[in-house]
Formats: sequence, structure tokens, C-alpha cells
Amino acid sequence: MKSKSYNYCIIPARGGSKSIPSKNIKKLGNFTLIEYSILVAIKANVFDKIIVTSDSQRILQIAKKYKEVCC
Repeated sequence: MKSKSYNYCIIPARGGSKSIPSKNIKKLGNFTLIEYSILVAIKANVFDKIIVTSDSQRILQIAKKYKEVCC
């Protein structure tokens, strides 16, 4: 019996940044930086699961808006 292999996308997003504070939740046009990362992973259509990890509850809240993402 052949086992199925899975493709995972893991997006690490720190809450703090030394150079640009809170950069992952800053708006760039219509979306935050973390949303752009999520949307690119979704659009790639090659991942079985997209996982966002963060030390920031705000980043995780934003990621949970997307049903394809697991936090």
C-alpha cells in the first residue's frame, strides 16, 4: 500500500520586529503583509495545508479569517 505524501506551507510571522515594528499587520494597499503571504500560498494551489505560526494573537486572528489556514 502506497502512502500519500502531503505538501505543507508553514508561514512563521513574528509579532515584533527590530526594523519595522508590527510589520506583519501593517496594511499594504488592501491587505496586511501576513494576508499577502497567505493569499500567495492559497493561489499557488499546491499545498494540502497552510499553517501560520506566531507569537502574536493579532496575527493569528487575521490568519483565522481564511478557512484554508490552520493556526
